[in-house]
Amino acid sequence: MSRYRILLSSGWRSWRDPDHSLAALLLLLLLYILVFTPMYGSPISGGGLISVAFSLILLTGVLATAQNHMIRIGIASIALIAFMAHWLHFVTGGPVLHLIDTTGAILFFSTQAYFTVQRVFRAGNINVYRILGAIAGYLIIGMIFANAYLFISLLSPDAFRFAPGVKINEPPLPELVYFAFVTLTTVGYGDITPLHPFARSLVSIEALIGQLYPAILIARLVTLYRREA
Repeated sequence: MSRYRILLSSGWRSWRDPDHSLAALLLLLLLYILVFTPMYGSPISGGGLISVAFSLILLTGVLATAQNHMIRIGIASIALIAFMAHWLHFVTGGPVLHLIDTTGAILFFSTQAYFTVQRVFRAGNINVYRILGAIAGYLIIGMIFANAYLFISLLSPDAFRFAPGVKINEPPLPELVYFAFVTLTTVGYGDITPLHPFARSLVSIEALIGQLYPAILIARLVTLYRREA
């Protein structure tokens, strides 16, 4: 029993460690983007899995922030607002609550991106967890734009044009998450086209960030890691 308690305590300390939490945040983001979001609207998901995964991302994001208590309290407050808005919309529905839910997600992911990048690029030795955190930051940027596109789509349903044969959910969450990461990586298949002026502006900004972030920031971290190894 004592050995079990020691292992449990050690596992909890490891989970609470901000550097280790960066790796957990990356894993949850990958599951959210690549596994749960494509299942949106299916009988298996029903939206519940996405909501649970989003809630875990909120929790892990708080743990992965800087150890400064004021900063952690601030981002925990934002995460709580996003959590309440999301579950209120999930339970009751409605277009207004959906806009509030999406706004909360944009606010949280924007704050999380700032503090994640700040933690990753702080002074000190470069370890694997910080590189994983930089990749998590890249995915968080994609989530910011995905929710921004969703916000525009909720206000203007014709903001995006979908190619014939593209399955469109209501709301088009999986499609816009996919579009955000296709734009971030500048793949550009052309099956989804932004028509709204603000959507086009965001696409241009995201494409620039998608080119510069890995080429400058992640590459710099990897170079420093190899130099210290």
